[in-house]
Amino acid sequence: MKVLVVGIGSMGLNHIKVLAQLKREGLITEVYAADIDKQRLEMAKGQGADLTFTDYHDAMTHKPDLGIIAVPTALHYVVASELINSMDLLIEKPVTEKLEEALDLYRKSKNLGRRVFVGHIERFNPVYKALINDIDNEKPIYMVSMRINRLRGNPRSYGNVLLDLGIHDIDLALNIVNEDRVSILSAVLRGEPITTAWALLSIGDTIYSLHASWDYDVRVRKIHMTLRNRYYEADLLNRVLIRDGTKHVIEGPDQLRQELIHVINALRGVEKPIIDITEGIRALAVINGIITKSPTIDLGELLT
Repeated sequence: MKVLVVGIGSMGLNHIKVLAQLKREGLITEVYAADIDKQRLEMAKGQGADLTFTDYHDAMTHKPDLGIIAVPTALHYVVASELINSMDLLIEKPVTEKLEEALDLYRKSKNLGRRVFVGHIERFNPVYKALINDIDNEKPIYMVSMRINRLRGNPRSYGNVLLDLGIHDIDLALNIVNEDRVSILSAVLRGEPITTAWALLSIGDTIYSLHASWDYDVRVRKIHMTLRNRYYEADLLNRVLIRDGTKHVIEGPDQLRQELIHVINALRGVEKPIIDITEGIRALAVINGIITKSPTIDLGELLT
């Protein structure tokens, strides 16, 4: 399997590092990198890229099997719409900047028979995996998520804090509750683009409170969850799960490595995909609903 990474920023370079490891282990055969910045391509080469390109179109002659899109959010749709004609895709979250773009990409994937995955990397966080294993499909009564990280780059490259940070927790909440009916009860959005957001939602019968921010000098990635007979605190950053006051330190492998192995195995038919484009669209639709303050969203109707 040949893999092309388009966009060698910090995340793209991380992909190159892990892909080079997977190549040494025999899981893939070639690693290609594309970026307009020649200095970044040199860094990719130093991390194990076999070939580099300043124009990703030039990489197409080498017939990659999988394209990883790690360009700024606003460019996801443009790049994905071209690459999907020739290869399967893994797109860093969010799948696209706009919901209508994601839906169009979904239709193209169906027409072309292509597989599209979305980089919701927190699905592979060992604390999250331990949490969902412990709750065993029981629906929470109440959930709170908080994700705070000072943004170091250009906010326009990420769209807004909901597309950058909030969408992680929206995806996790939707996966936990597994309901199509979402109501936006209230939302407070600050900044232009949005740099801090609070939102109160109901997902089915579960009440969910979201807080995401670029504006504070702290790093927080936590989920609090109340079930009928127990309570959880999941610290996704520090790998700690607390159940009813009892602390458990959770060890686990690198999340990006697990994500990439999962995508490779899903393409080979070894695993059932858990982060395909439909999951990316569901999370993006909720973000869109928060921003537009839509009262209700029926996720079941999105792809019909």
